[in-house]
Amino acid sequence: MSNALHSRSRPMAYPLSLAFLLALSGSLLVTPSVHASSPAEKVFCTHAPRSQWMSEAQAREVFGASQYVVVKFKISRGNCHEFYAVDAQGGVVEAYLHPVTGQEIRATRLPAPSARPSRP
Repeated sequence: MSNALHSRSRPMAYPLSLAFLLALSGSLLVTPSVHASSPAEKVFCTHAPRSQWMSEAQAREVFGASQYVVVKFKISRGNCHEFYAVDAQGGVVEAYLHPVTGQEIRATRLPAPSARPSRP
């Protein structure tokens, strides 16, 4: 049996951090009170060429990504740096930053769901 064939039969191993991020990112999608912007709420940031934009690393620093447990970054259809983040208490943030200036264009913050009282 060749090494190439043998390596294909092994399950693909993902780093723990990637698996953790994917699991928590999925929880953002199923949380009933969290949703992406509706079409009427679409945010537009700039027509500036991407060569003038700050990098993802710079945008994460401006956003304060280190304060959150999970941070998902993407470029929105309106040419914004878009962040979805979850803090340690379970609060969720959706934020749009201008990709050239780093200015916060819009942010929605939802507090963590309150803990349910335990039953006796």
